[in-house]
Amino acid sequence: MTPQDPDHAIAQALARLVGAIGSAGFPAGFLEALRVLGDVELCSVFRRTGRGVELLFAQGRALQQAEFALDASREYARAHWRSDLQMMRLASARGGGPLILRRGAAEISNSAYRAACYDRAGVVDRLSICWPGTIDLVASGYRTSASGPFAASEVARIRVYASLLHAALVQHLRADAATGLVFDEGALVEKLLALDCRLSAREAEVAAGLMLGETQERIAQGRRLSPTTVVTYRRRAYGKLGVANRRDLQALHRRLLAEPGIAQARSDSGRD
Repeated sequence: MTPQDPDHAIAQALARLVGAIGSAGFPAGFLEALRVLGDVELCSVFRRTGRGVELLFAQGRALQQAEFALDASREYARAHWRSDLQMMRLASARGGGPLILRRGAAEISNSAYRAACYDRAGVVDRLSICWPGTIDLVASGYRTSASGPFAASEVARIRVYASLLHAALVQHLRADAATGLVFDEGALVEKLLALDCRLSAREAEVAAGLMLGETQERIAQGRRLSPTTVVTYRRRAYGKLGVANRRDLQALHRRLLAEPGIAQARSDSGRD
């Protein structure tokens, strides 16, 4: 077996994903696993709740893709999930195994939904893995016109590893809850953006990563940014948040943790 062997590459990517459970590097590891399995360029993970859907994280290979993934996923969670007939199917689904659902951009009749979540980045195909249950999780991988739609062999490969991906996701969420941190970095990013400090999405991501103990080097690596770019985002975030150092940032983190929305998310994540 050589490093070029697809089975070897899959095993390595899944091993790195398992190793990242409970760390801020998990979202990047999840995208990497999907990339190896099906040449996925962007991904998003949501949790379905009684009130709608909650964004857990979104990732993209390149900087522009990462920014689009986060922005589009927020828009989806805010409004467009109601136009997603596949998501609505989960309301009546029961546990018993993953559902593999596929939807091309051309199949979406709602023009606002298609423009916000597909057309703006040239997304042509989505493959979603849905795990109905007490905690409904939905992980989606996206392909753009650069790579074209998913091949049947890629769909089949992702189906084979769907249960392992689900197990890793569940353990990651439980690990977050056990440490007393926010349910997921995505929830913390949302809290920071809601502070009305005029943070950009990237500035909020960098601030959230620092709050959760990531080094600047790890943030740069996980988001495919240069170290100097991360420093720039950090300085801008500090200025807008009114903090001078890591100690001030951690104090802000503790205040955010005390807010009911985050506490409830942590509590919900520990339920089976």
